[in-house]
Amino acid sequence: MAGTTDPRLKDQIRAILDGRASARELMHSDAFNVVLDQTMPAAMQQFAEMPEEERQRLAAQGQRQLDQLRDQPSTWSGPVPSAEPSQVAPQPPQVAPQPPQVAPQPPASPVGSARPGGRRSYRDEVVTPDEPDEDDLYFRDRWQNGWMR
Repeated sequence: MAGTTDPRLKDQIRAILDGRASARELMHSDAFNVVLDQTMPAAMQQFAEMPEEERQRLAAQGQRQLDQLRDQPSTWSGPVPSAEPSQVAPQPPQVAPQPPQVAPQPPASPVGSARPGGRRSYRDEVVTPDEPDEDDLYFRDRWQNGWMR
């Protein structure tokens, strides 16, 4: 997409880089779909002609990159405010973020992380409210009194 001349697509990409839009919005835009329709057939053909060893090598490379990103400490930052080109201040040198110092945690529950020292997954934990909501009351009533009322 670096070679695109569509100003709408360039504006959308610039908005994503500035933090004013999301990639999800780009995915649903007509300008993006036009570029995708132009590039996807050639990419699929290239993939079909690629030897299986090359596919496996690329898959392993991608998995290593994902693992590396997963193991990095997350850094949260807000959108970068856009500035006029004449008002851009010089950027300070980038310093690698240091992981925060945390107190030792008690041993994880069986639902915890699959990797020692990794991020904890809350996917399998079930959280119930202290009191029933209106859906709970509705279905409890239907269960006790029947559906034909």
